[in-house]
Amino acid sequence: MAPRDTNSKKRTRSHRLPSSSRYRSTSSSSASTIDDDPDKIRLLGISLPNPVFYIRNMFSSPSLSNLTPTRILLVGGIAAILLAPLFDSFVRESLTFLRGSSSANDDENGIVGAALPHVTDDGKFHGRYPNSLLTLFYPFTLFRDVVLDQPVTSNDVPFYWHAHVSDEIAVKAVLTKCFDADLVELNTVEDVEKAKRLNLIATLVSQDRVGTGAINKEKLYNGQQRKPLVITSPHIREVAELFSQDNFGRTFSFYRHPIDYDVHPNLKKRLPPEAGANNFLTRLLSDVHTGPLGFKELGIGKQVIRQTTITGTRDLMSESFFRFAKYYGWVPIGGEGTKESEERDDAIAKSCIDGIVKDVPGERYADHNSPEWQVFYKANRLDCQLYEIARSTWRAQIQTIIPLTLQKHRVGEGDDDEKEGTEEGEEGQ
Repeated sequence: MAPRDTNSKKRTRSHRLPSSSRYRSTSSSSASTIDDDPDKIRLLGISLPNPVFYIRNMFSSPSLSNLTPTRILLVGGIAAILLAPLFDSFVRESLTFLRGSSSANDDENGIVGAALPHVTDDGKFHGRYPNSLLTLFYPFTLFRDVVLDQPVTSNDVPFYWHAHVSDEIAVKAVLTKCFDADLVELNTVEDVEKAKRLNLIATLVSQDRVGTGAINKEKLYNGQQRKPLVITSPHIREVAELFSQDNFGRTFSFYRHPIDYDVHPNLKKRLPPEAGANNFLTRLLSDVHTGPLGFKELGIGKQVIRQTTITGTRDLMSESFFRFAKYYGWVPIGGEGTKESEERDDAIAKSCIDGIVKDVPGERYADHNSPEWQVFYKANRLDCQLYEIARSTWRAQIQTIIPLTLQKHRVGEGDDDEKEGTEEGEEGQ
């Protein structure tokens, strides 16, 4: 066997490096290293101040001077998690203090929480939506959601919006001749401005033409009413500002295809030519009368049709108006307004309505393959979509727009429910 080379073993041992030296050698190849100077840190070959070194020097305690960057990050993260709820509560309380207490407003308006709008003295931004949506849909926020906000209350004010002349003539004839309605007609912007100055809604309430005083004049079955008061106008945006959170508006209207538009002359005088040339209804509801229209303007129009109006269509005018009358609880001329007379009252109303609207012209036919139609549709595409929305809303409201007597019964406010409650109380005694 060959003798062992002891010298080579010694040479091998002599080339071994201490562990600290190996650490420095390995670390020197990384992007970030701690230089020989403890107050410097090397990043991509550049020497920068070491924040950990300065933090350590701020404290004289030996236990704090042993902090490592990992420990600092860990302790700081835990402290941030623990203190975050306290900081959040402090910020909320500070904002509440700066804005003023809203407890009085909560009690006054019956709204609890951060969704309560901070309104101005002119009444703007009152409505049903939180602050984020008020500016988008105002003033339509002063109209009731005709489906969700049921039953119809005595403080709600019926509003008939008529953008077309032929609809206005027929509907007003039905209101007066079939239901002996008390019409407040605001046909011009000047009429609306005068109504604002006179505080029209509050005046009507004080005269018992709107509110519980109007209902209590004659006690009819489940809140029905004779001779209803109805505000009418072609100016939907302006009239909406007449209402308030105490007296919301409940709107009904008839919609028609753009090819059958018969725009009210008072709207034509006020709007610029472009508003009547294309997508008239979308421009009117969105209040964008010049320039291009987009999904935002279309969405505002859809919102008004689907949520804030009981929808009628020109080809179904008789059925539509009968639905309106049942929804509001209007008793026709010659009707009794009792539970037993319901069928007879309905027959009287249908006969009167049919006799008036039978002469209203129907819809016109358009050849959708003709070049003229293609040009017309391109210019009025958004209004055509709104008309389709109106028709689908009419079909949906077959189930959602129900008679006032049934609305009252479903929420336990009907006359029969009160009698049952009284009888149960007497039996319990």
